[in-house]
Amino acid sequence: MYKRSLLKAFVVFNPLLGLISLASAHFRDYDPEYDHDPAPLKYEHPGDLFHSVAGACCTSGVLTGVNSTGEIRSINGINTYLAYPADKKTDTAILYLSDIYGIPLINNRLLGDSIASAGYFVVMPDLFAGDPIPVVTDPSFNMTAWRERHTTDMVDAIVKTTISSMRAELGAKTIGGTGYCFGGKYIVRFLASGKGLNVGFTAHPAGVVAEEWQAISGPLSIGFGELDGSNNSTQRAAAEAILQGENATYQTTLYSGAEHGFALRTNLTDKQKRFAQESAYFQAVRWFDAWLKNRG
Repeated sequence: MYKRSLLKAFVVFNPLLGLISLASAHFRDYDPEYDHDPAPLKYEHPGDLFHSVAGACCTSGVLTGVNSTGEIRSINGINTYLAYPADKKTDTAILYLSDIYGIPLINNRLLGDSIASAGYFVVMPDLFAGDPIPVVTDPSFNMTAWRERHTTDMVDAIVKTTISSMRAELGAKTIGGTGYCFGGKYIVRFLASGKGLNVGFTAHPAGVVAEEWQAISGPLSIGFGELDGSNNSTQRAAAEAILQGENATYQTTLYSGAEHGFALRTNLTDKQKRFAQESAYFQAVRWFDAWLKNRG
């Protein structure tokens, strides 16, 4: 439904087949469960995302300097953060899949609140069953053991249940997904045909493999950071080659000077990094406005 040709000349000359082969081989060498360190919280500044963008005509910036305004409810046994748009409607919804710090990280909740203020019902499940990475992490924290407690199959089950609950109990008719770092992988996975998402956005996704990029069936927007070790230039090129080869409807934006985690936590005294964080938010909202609210 959403497929379209992006680079006709690229397909005609057909150098892409080799690129896709190389891309698949590269991604197979990458172990998403262990070959990724969490982004540090050096610049966390709890509650301090960007304030607003002067002259923004369609939506304000991310809420900041305030407490989160959503609510946490248990939905089919999963603690879930819910943020409502002004009209309280739930038919057009966003599944928010967090980074490894989960719901306790206030910047996740504030970003969810801000997407809600742009006119969407936001649903953020606890992907870790009460066991996110602590915001204040002990140096002896065992990251490998933590990953073993939160395998892909385990997280898939939480996401699948949440999507079912959104449609059956919360009134969602169309569902977009936004995911950051750890959560980005699952946006891509659940954008495959029949998995439940209609549209997706992800910033600095971690651990996405070739087969997952290949399987998407709806529009996908990606915010990459130039300095993100989880998405280096080779990995970005491989992902784009696959999306082009699949004739997907997609957008990629590369933000200079932006590191892993920039859409949620970055040094806001650095103008370049601040711009990247602001722009990633607007990138997501504009994508949802174009492909979720106006699906014709």
